[in-house]
Amino acid sequence: MTYNEFLKSLKKNQESPLFLFIGVEDYLIEDGVRRLDDACFGSNPKDFDYDILYASQVDVGRILDVANAYPMMSPCRMVIVKELQKVPAKGLEALAAYVNNPAKTTKLILIADKLNLRSKAASTIKSKSCYVECKPLYENKIPAWISEFVKGSGYEISSEASLLLQAYVGNNLRALVNEVEKITLNLNSKKKIETEDVQNVVGFSRKFSVFDLNDAIGGKKLEKSITILNKMLESGESHTAILAMITRHFVNLLKVKGLGAQKKSRSEIASLAGIPLFFVQKTEEMARKFSNEKFDDIFSVLLTTDLKLKTSQQSPEIALQTMLINILQ
Repeated sequence: MTYNEFLKSLKKNQESPLFLFIGVEDYLIEDGVRRLDDACFGSNPKDFDYDILYASQVDVGRILDVANAYPMMSPCRMVIVKELQKVPAKGLEALAAYVNNPAKTTKLILIADKLNLRSKAASTIKSKSCYVECKPLYENKIPAWISEFVKGSGYEISSEASLLLQAYVGNNLRALVNEVEKITLNLNSKKKIETEDVQNVVGFSRKFSVFDLNDAIGGKKLEKSITILNKMLESGESHTAILAMITRHFVNLLKVKGLGAQKKSRSEIASLAGIPLFFVQKTEEMARKFSNEKFDDIFSVLLTTDLKLKTSQQSPEIALQTMLINILQ
């Protein structure tokens, strides 16, 4: 199940003795474990009934000994096993045997960045556990996530402030949480976060690269593109280097668009366009946002901007900002 599905069914699933969290979004995993911790211990002391074990440091025999132990001062014992992907095959088989008859007073929480769920042992563990996928959220899901998180903290946030916070901080959930907490501490009696609150507390704290800028341009996000451009210029990025990389980006988009029209496979597109295979799908999605006629206009704008930068007809900042407006509006 997804993390949102896990949250919706938490009351039902918190009774499970087995949990399997897989994914690289560690904030979601940490949040899920915290919620299970609250359900398991409440106000009871947990010092003697709470264990965190790393599969790279202990063998499965030790994990099973701890999991099978009775709680001492609480109704249940919680055993968290991190780095499950580092358990050898025989160790996974032993864990698979345990999950068929788990200790009823223990919550065993298994955590892995990734795991081959097609193996018999891993498949058994998954089928007997409350299985939760903790993948990074897609970029377009971040503003809604920010809004929900802020709401859960007893505040509100405007849609413009959510977008601005994402533009400043990026898509890392833990970093976003840290910045939201800073903002709410400075709200005084206010209960709603506005754009000025984000600007006053967060500022331009994120370092952007031309890859972030190209992603924003490829997504046709004008406001975000200008925000990132300004931050890059403030940090001393070369005007001509930025233009060169944007030009290269549109050359790649046009290549991919043309090869796609020829019905080439993604592996063929990667080879012919000189783009890593794992970038092809994303590049295809960006290329579809621009018509062939628009590409003609874009390269004309890029050429004009290059001339302005070389002849000092305008300040570099104005020239590049005008370029983005002409390309994306």
